[in-house]
Amino acid sequence: MSSKNIVTTEKSVIGIVDYDSASSDMISSQCGISVPLNIDLKRGLFVKIGGGLSYYIAQIVDGPYYSEAKVGSTPRSRYVVELSTFVENGEPKAALSRPTPGTNVVHIDSNEVQAFLGVTGSMRMGSIITDRRVSITMDPSTLSRHIGVFGTTGSGKSNTIQVLMEEATDQNFSVLVFDVEGEYVNMDEPTEMLIDRLSTFNKKPAGVRDLHVYVPNSCFSHRTDAVKFGITFKDVEKGVFAEVCGLTRMEELYFLDIIEKVAAVTPESKVITLGAVIERLTTRLKGQTDRPSMPPFIAEAHTTLYSKLRLMQGQHLIDVEAPSIMMKDVFKGGRVSVVDFSDASDYIRNVIMADLLDKAFKYKIANPDTPQLLIVLEEAHAFISREKRDRMLATLMLIIETARRGRKRGLSLGIVTQQPAHLPSELLELCNTRIIHRMSSSANIDVLKESTGNVPEALWYTVPSLGRGETIISSHKYSRALSVLMRPTSSKRIATE
Repeated sequence: MSSKNIVTTEKSVIGIVDYDSASSDMISSQCGISVPLNIDLKRGLFVKIGGGLSYYIAQIVDGPYYSEAKVGSTPRSRYVVELSTFVENGEPKAALSRPTPGTNVVHIDSNEVQAFLGVTGSMRMGSIITDRRVSITMDPSTLSRHIGVFGTTGSGKSNTIQVLMEEATDQNFSVLVFDVEGEYVNMDEPTEMLIDRLSTFNKKPAGVRDLHVYVPNSCFSHRTDAVKFGITFKDVEKGVFAEVCGLTRMEELYFLDIIEKVAAVTPESKVITLGAVIERLTTRLKGQTDRPSMPPFIAEAHTTLYSKLRLMQGQHLIDVEAPSIMMKDVFKGGRVSVVDFSDASDYIRNVIMADLLDKAFKYKIANPDTPQLLIVLEEAHAFISREKRDRMLATLMLIIETARRGRKRGLSLGIVTQQPAHLPSELLELCNTRIIHRMSSSANIDVLKESTGNVPEALWYTVPSLGRGETIISSHKYSRALSVLMRPTSSKRIATE
């Protein structure tokens, strides 16, 4: 932030720096201020302490507190502020000291707040909760460092996800979203909700310009023109497929062995199918029945493998007549590709997510000049959880490789969950930008608190009481965490709550 970005317009005084209380537990980067009772300052609000060319920029993080006034004195309320920076002769520096008692506290200009916060970019996300004048934007490059969206049901997660998708497509990103509830299948239509509030963000109702909706072959979608699709067994990553099917290590070894034997007798003009693998396994089991020489534990592994593969075959997803989703159709600038999972089991959903993640990564590596792609993983904890981590290492490594190697190639992840405590720590660490909605579970708050920087302690106490659409955003692009009111979506969303 250079000196030309700093505006030093003087304001009327709203308060003064107070003396430290003997019982105060403030740290050295904080100080107390007192203001008249008729002035209400919200937590998260930024203020200026001092005047002229040298002053502090501070954020209110706690308060108000009230104490009985002495006889003849004017009643006042007390707040705790976090000293964010010290501006000396127009240049921002670290706040290595504290303002003296009696120093004036004044409001701060919105453009000065934006300059200090590093809020730049063309993606329009919302505004500061406590100061609607301060617009919050995001640089499109933020997406390349991956985003986590966290919050309980009804907190506004879906709105935030849709805003991210709208803004990404406006930047010519392509978007692939795994839609668990079928909320985004009508995004090509303008919203009919919160139009007045949307206008306060200088936005009008408008659908996304290019929407394609896909639905698994055996499932239903409310979108009548949704394209049914399937998965070709020959193309799936076999180790990930084995994990998603719930195969034990022994079952996976026999599974891979059978695939190898089927491949040895399959003509090059034909492809290996799941049906052919099951048929070969059936022959092996029949031979065991006729000549029981196989040790019982091996026979049991073959039997359970057969059951699990038949279960997958019964989903009518693998090697069906429905076409596969073609990555060349997904990687179109400005296109939103919605995979409608509203009628799909976790079993189907997880197989498809693993398959499409793998295909998207490989396609982008082979076609580096294609548009950037934002992949939104809704309810990520149901796909890969902390509890299943050791049993799904291949799947976890697929996601990590997609995130780390794909980042420089234009692949971005949006990891969405209401239970961050159940996500493997490796996935949380991928999210350099975090949008935190209301949560009441201390376990979920604590796991974010431990791994999220630049959030003042007092802001964490506000998480359980955040209103719908209110968030705390922590990003490497911002100088500190922000309390943000997300804008409403411009496109339509189907209410599922």
